[in-house]
Amino acid sequence: MEIHDDLHTVRYRSPSRLWTDALPVGNGLRGAMSAGRVGGERLWLNDATAWSGLPGADPMAGVAERGPQALDAVRAAVDRGDIGAAENLLRRQQSPWAQAYLPLATLELELEADAVDTPDLRRTLDFTTGIAAHSYATAAGRVRHETWADAATGAIVHRVSAESPVRVNLRVDSLLRARSAPALVEDALTVEWWLPIDAAPGHEHPPEPVRYDTAGGRVGAVVVRASTPAALTDGMLRTTASREHTFTIGTATSPGPATSPSTSASSLAASVARAPTDVDALRSRHIDAHRELYSRCALVLPSPGEVAELDTDDRIRRAEQHSDPGLAALAFHYGRYLLMSSSRPGGPPANLQGIWNAELPGPWSSAYTTNINLQMAYWPAEVTSLPECHLPLLQFITDASRTSGQIVARELYGADGWVMHHNSDLWGHATPVGSGHGDPAWAFWPLGGVWLALHLWERHRFSGDLQQLAEDWPVLEQTARFALSWIRSDDRHAWTSPSTSPENQYLDEDGTPRGVGVSATMDVMLLRELADVCARAAEALERDDVWVPELSRLTAMLPDPRVSERGMLQEWAAPQEDADPHHRHLSHLIGLFPFTQITPEATPELAAAAAASIIDRGAESTGWALAWRAAMWARLGDGERVQQQLRMALRPADGVPGRDAGADAAPTAAHRGGLYRNLFSAHPPFQIDGNLGLTAAIAEALVQSQEDSVLVLPALPPEWPDGSVRGIRTRAGVTVDVDWASGLVTRIALRSIETRGAESHSILVRAPGVHDETHRVVPGEPTIIEPKEP
Repeated sequence: MEIHDDLHTVRYRSPSRLWTDALPVGNGLRGAMSAGRVGGERLWLNDATAWSGLPGADPMAGVAERGPQALDAVRAAVDRGDIGAAENLLRRQQSPWAQAYLPLATLELELEADAVDTPDLRRTLDFTTGIAAHSYATAAGRVRHETWADAATGAIVHRVSAESPVRVNLRVDSLLRARSAPALVEDALTVEWWLPIDAAPGHEHPPEPVRYDTAGGRVGAVVVRASTPAALTDGMLRTTASREHTFTIGTATSPGPATSPSTSASSLAASVARAPTDVDALRSRHIDAHRELYSRCALVLPSPGEVAELDTDDRIRRAEQHSDPGLAALAFHYGRYLLMSSSRPGGPPANLQGIWNAELPGPWSSAYTTNINLQMAYWPAEVTSLPECHLPLLQFITDASRTSGQIVARELYGADGWVMHHNSDLWGHATPVGSGHGDPAWAFWPLGGVWLALHLWERHRFSGDLQQLAEDWPVLEQTARFALSWIRSDDRHAWTSPSTSPENQYLDEDGTPRGVGVSATMDVMLLRELADVCARAAEALERDDVWVPELSRLTAMLPDPRVSERGMLQEWAAPQEDADPHHRHLSHLIGLFPFTQITPEATPELAAAAAASIIDRGAESTGWALAWRAAMWARLGDGERVQQQLRMALRPADGVPGRDAGADAAPTAAHRGGLYRNLFSAHPPFQIDGNLGLTAAIAEALVQSQEDSVLVLPALPPEWPDGSVRGIRTRAGVTVDVDWASGLVTRIALRSIETRGAESHSILVRAPGVHDETHRVVPGEPTIIEPKEP
């Protein structure tokens, strides 16, 4: 991969003031945020398994009303038009809340070196190595720090290199309740904390928002091993003087309650925090492992010469007024880097903040939101050649479909199969949340499992792996069985009730905002997508299960999407006035993206209505919603509007209200997306799906695919007339490299995906500047396509 430093590195000459200024590193199991301080360092440490709650908890705990009779009462209220009563009944089916992803610890490191008036601080994060570094001048010479989440050993590594010997003082603290005081155990600093058994989200105010059980709770630990001799004084690790210091940091949590006969958290952390015999070799092995994933895909867009020396935050501000295509490439690579850092095989899925969180509780508990955000976080996994990073989500879906999801479907609704609502956590929380007072507009949405299960089929579309599809079949079947239980029918028509369009509301006849109705458009599109996927999977596996055609028959009777009198796609089956005309969610357009039920070629009327709907909602929105809009415009082939949404998503988020912005932030910016100084996407506050959705949207503007065709540069932004992209993975069984100039393709290279086997196959390629042609792709041999001379 050819490296363009300005497209793969962020740099700063000022220190971090806020958490969203710090630079993230991660390896899917452990993460750290590097503050990059003069005279030392602060690392916010996270462990992907550090959640409140306990494994094996009752998934129905706290639910007041349950069973088919409770559901029938809700449906009866909807049938008679008493939506207020239906919503009150749904509140009685709510559990308290999903559990929270926790901030594990903060590591403070200070050098015993005199400061100078002009420290000349330099901070960088190199995406190609996964190393955050900072350097500065001291009276004893220049000092350089490096931090990485080791991709080979799993440890967090912090390295200090100084021109003259220096001593280092190190302390570890936490917002959690201490279980043990800092101690030296086998020459390593070891600290343990209790993990809460319950942590309420910030909008809830129970008498005890964070609850501990010091008899039956879980434990988290941090172990720090120094490469130089060190002593513990008053809880602080103090090293001897040296020009080189390496600290290997292990984190872990106990698998179950501390009283259970399992390996302790501190011993698990100590097994990771091993002292390297050769730190340079350790660093090299990490870089090699990191680049094996990172180097598979790259985007080159020209950057103005003057941005090469700009700090990244200055570059973001400059791009508000001046074109900088390279900033979009930087954001594209950053999204891939963040997904690699927060989602790896063996770990849980990336949460709303990826793998990083410094608050208790974090924003929205830093949990999983399954009505768009969790799915969006994985949109770039397959297409940007990171299928391994998709695996944690796919395993989470499989596990939930076998455990909590089945229990909740059966006990809450009397339904077959499995269900998941709009919030979940490490333990697979599947019930509606809200504590009995949550608005059903967001708390009630029983199709989270349906949308998630479709990711299993998306994996197959890219890999073509029939053995894996056969292993995934039981999840698809259980998902379909819930759908068959949920859909109501009179043998002529079918409908879903109760139904919501996630987090949105309409106005009833009295002008009251309501979220519950019948057959929201999103329901129809999700259920029809599921039926189509199950039919195609059954055909691929040569199965003839009787429920497959039954699901197709039933979903075909659901109401078709309707175009309103104003020319927009209706969000509900009946015409309704939006309570919030500029709502961030565009759930009724799921058939446009990520699905393909709506396309300009096959359904031009619906495509036009979808475009009108996006325009009516307005271009302004949260970070993740800007990314979704960009991906939708890419599907509609409108590069100019893709560019507009990207420019908004890449603007500075300075002053946007959020945890870092303060109480004086303008209320009009409550849902104004952009980028924080470290390129984190602002909802606000930070949500990782904004970054990852942006990467997916950029990929969609450059290459789109179906099983037998590839569309190249379908929605190229006008500001990107020249560029190249490498390693875009497609559903047609090939990876695609593209070069273009003046908006026209100059070269395309197709390479067969290894999992597709040894047989050659034909692909239709459509691209500006190249005749539409079918090309034969032979495994092991690149197929090169270039414009023909006129």
